[in-house]
Amino acid sequence: MRRGERPLKQLPGPLVWGFGVILVCQLLFHHLGQQQVELDYKPLSNPFRATTYQQIAMGSEQLLAYLLAIRLQLHDNQAGRHFSYRRIDYRILVDWLEQITRVNQASEYPMLLASRVYSQTRDRDRLQLILVFIEQNFDLNPQLHWRRLAEASVIAKHQLGDLKLALRLAEKLARQPADIVMPRWARDIHFLLLAELNELESAIAIIRALLQSGSVNDADERRFLEGKLSKFQQRLIESQQSDSN
Repeated sequence: MRRGERPLKQLPGPLVWGFGVILVCQLLFHHLGQQQVELDYKPLSNPFRATTYQQIAMGSEQLLAYLLAIRLQLHDNQAGRHFSYRRIDYRILVDWLEQITRVNQASEYPMLLASRVYSQTRDRDRLQLILVFIEQNFDLNPQLHWRRLAEASVIAKHQLGDLKLALRLAEKLARQPADIVMPRWARDIHFLLLAELNELESAIAIIRALLQSGSVNDADERRFLEGKLSKFQQRLIESQQSDSN
C-alpha cells in the first residue's frame, strides 16, 4: 500500500455502498442500452425482382437504380445510429446488389459498393459472397467491370489470404481479349501473383510472351516488364541452386 492511501475496510460504509450502487446502475444502463439498440435495428428486407422495379421506373431505370443503391447504403444508419455491417444478412445484401445491377446494367455503382464498401468485413463467408457477385457480373460485362475484378483479386489475396483464388481472378483478367480495353497493370497482376506462389517459370514465360508479342508499346511498361523478368530469372536460378545443394 502506498503511503497516504487508506485500506478499503477503513472507508465509510455508506461511501462504499454508494460506489457499489453507482457501478450497478452503470452496468444496468449499459445492458438496457444494448437491448434498445437491438430493438431499434430493422433487418434488411428482401428486394423485389428487377422486372418489378423496371415497371415502376417507367423509363427512368438509371434514376431508380441510383435511388435503390442509396437506400441500400443508408440501411446501416437507423434511428440516428450507425450499425455494424455484421448485422446485415449478406445473402439478402447481395440479392439487393444483383437486382439493382439488373435494373440498370450500364451502372457500375452496385459493383463499386461491393468491392469498396461491403468488402470491409472480416467474415470469410460474407467476403466470399461478395467476390462471387463481383466475378459473376464481370463475366457478363468485362469492359465495364474489369476494375472491380482487379480489386477482387487484391481482396482475395490480402483479406482472405487465398492466393489461389486471387490468381484465378487475375488470370481471368489477363486472358481477356485485346478488344477489352484496360491498362497493362490490370493484366500484369497475373504474373506478379504467379511469382508470389513461386510459379516463377510460368511468370517468366508470360512476360517473355508479352515482350515478344509486340503488344507492349509503352516504354515505361517495357522497362517494368524487363525488370521483373530479370528479377524472376535471378530468383529462379537461386531457387534451383538451393535445391541442388
